[in-house]
Amino acid sequence: MSSSPTTVAALRSLLAARFPERTRRSAGFIATGVRPVDEALGGGLPAGRLTELVSAAPGTGGQTVLAQLLRTTRTARQRVALIDGADGFVPAEVPPDTLRHLVWVRARSAAEAFAATDILVRDGNYAVVLLDLRGLPERTLRKTSQTTWHRLRHATESGPVAVVVQSSFPLVPAVPWRLLLNAPIGLNARRRSRSALANELTIEIARGHTDVEEQSA
Repeated sequence: MSSSPTTVAALRSLLAARFPERTRRSAGFIATGVRPVDEALGGGLPAGRLTELVSAAPGTGGQTVLAQLLRTTRTARQRVALIDGADGFVPAEVPPDTLRHLVWVRARSAAEAFAATDILVRDGNYAVVLLDLRGLPERTLRKTSQTTWHRLRHATESGPVAVVVQSSFPLVPAVPWRLLLNAPIGLNARRRSRSALANELTIEIARGHTDVEEQSA
């Protein structure tokens, strides 16, 4: 796991030094290891596409999906970048070995989170870039400009990276895929492995909601 740079400029310099040449992958799907998610998306996260994962409330499986994604991509030797908008990621909750392929950016604001995401998506060296906006003020996120979303969508569609926006409510305008986690995990969750829990998550799927665009206008 890499430490987060203190500024977006430092992140850009770090990437330039670590990856002087971009490694491009062909378009396809990135398996998450979460059966309901992979089945809903036809094989996994679509490369070159934006996907929104909405965890309606704590305990509905957002952290479980992230943990399983890290485990699966580690096994496949695929790099993952996590932009942590509200410093909510707890490394101690996942096995240390699953963090070796992860670049973790702890942003200090929504604006910095979006800027870091733009750099990492355009860098092209990651199988998955995950922008976690959970925990940031809803009022702030609702003010995200259409230009910001358009820029992120354009960067995603111009490369091979699967981009996931994790939120607490439907947020991304006209997103191709929106996955909704609404059902809380049962009380017996602690007795079961995370892999087992991941495969039993209840996923609702929706596409291209114009209502979010109207709210953000």
